[in-house]
Amino acid sequence: MSNEETPSVEEIKDRLKIEVEEVEATAAETPASGEEETAAKAAAVDIVDELKNLGRQVAETLRAAWESEERQKMETEVREGIKSFADEVDKVIREARASEPAKKMREEATEFKTKMEEADLAKKARTSLVQGLGWLSDELGKLAEQLTPKEKQPEAAVDIEVSASLEVSTGTEETKDAEG
Repeated sequence: MSNEETPSVEEIKDRLKIEVEEVEATAAETPASGEEETAAKAAAVDIVDELKNLGRQVAETLRAAWESEERQKMETEVREGIKSFADEVDKVIREARASEPAKKMREEATEFKTKMEEADLAKKARTSLVQGLGWLSDELGKLAEQLTPKEKQPEAAVDIEVSASLEVSTGTEETKDAEG
């Protein structure tokens, strides 16, 4: 139970005090004969005293239980048990990390990561090379247009495009032959 759910001794005393005052007020409001009134007041006082004594007794019992050696011993045992459990779990984790399968798994993961990074790098290099060759082809086309006389431009443009595509395809085939 938490402290929020369990009322303190002072709260219990305050509640009992309010209840006793209500009982006394009710007894005072009830008209009775002299003897009955005296008996009712005596009974109310006895109830108040008994409730006060009961409250003190419960508080003392709770305090004694909390401060008892048995409770303290149980708390110590629970703490030691939890510490022992945590130590065992930590030991198992350390042993698992140091084991051969764990080392092998780490090495394989590292190799896999390296291969993936290399493959990614090669892919990026190929993509960049293709983009660079495309740019170079565009720039050579622009240069050819500037160097071609205006009157022969349509015919010359066709020749340049055909020769440029032949050069690019020939260069690609030569590269493939050199690789193979």
